[in-house]
Amino acid sequence: MKLKYIITIFSLFIILIACNKDDDEKFDAAGQAIIDDETLIEYLSSHYYIPAQDGEPFGTIDTIQNNETSLYNQVVTQNISHNDINYKLYYLKIAEGLNDNPTRYDSIFVRYRGFRLDSIKFDEVTTYNTSKSWLTLTSVIQGWKYGFPNFKSGTNISQPGQPIKFTDTGKGVLFIPSGLAYGNIATGSISENSPILFHIELALVVRADNDNDGVLNKDEDLDGDGEVADDDTDEDGVPNYVDPDDDNDGTPTKDEDANGDGDPTNDDTDNDGIPDYLDADNT
Repeated sequence: MKLKYIITIFSLFIILIACNKDDDEKFDAAGQAIIDDETLIEYLSSHYYIPAQDGEPFGTIDTIQNNETSLYNQVVTQNISHNDINYKLYYLKIAEGLNDNPTRYDSIFVRYRGFRLDSIKFDEVTTYNTSKSWLTLTSVIQGWKYGFPNFKSGTNISQPGQPIKFTDTGKGVLFIPSGLAYGNIATGSISENSPILFHIELALVVRADNDNDGVLNKDEDLDGDGEVADDDTDEDGVPNYVDPDDDNDGTPTKDEDANGDGDPTNDDTDNDGIPDYLDADNT
């Protein structure tokens, strides 16, 4: 192949990459949020909920044909600001649950079933499975981080040698805009910019401490913005909630509990207003 043709093909390749980059940079997340909300409202207005039958973990959703009550008249609207974009997440509360509401940072034990809005199922866990039902809300889609705290956990009534069983669990359906789901990136059978829905059941909540440093995840959100991934005291690239030495002073956070009460957050040796576990110079 002649050199000039090689150069031409290479130039076209560079142009295509640049165009794709420009397209990504021009993606209008705020505009997509509006489109998603219109799509969800249309879906909720034209569909209704059918309660679960005996032995079934979840109910079903179908198209209104005989003046059934629309989902739109039953759901709760949750206004969310995430990355400076305004979203609306809708949820149907079938049962609130009895015990604990999770925070955005906790571990949960759940069952769920996920659908695209065209009724194609893309994921499910319908039996309590110790390897699939335990999830940490720091590592799931934003729609779950914001949605699950609206429900409470149930009570474990499992018997030895029998399947895991709960009563009084939190149950509902989350209707999630794409910006709080998988965004403008296709994932499996879910195309880009696709709102989705999940039938959910919340069984247990465990207050998570990902790095086992004695400080719960919820208390590692130092700036109070609702996100723990952006709190990094020692600026080492590892967020505090997964960093066992938050101030990088060589002493693990769990060992900076000077008064021995099991809580490193209330120890301030040099009385400078900064807890020892966040203070590299605490003498």
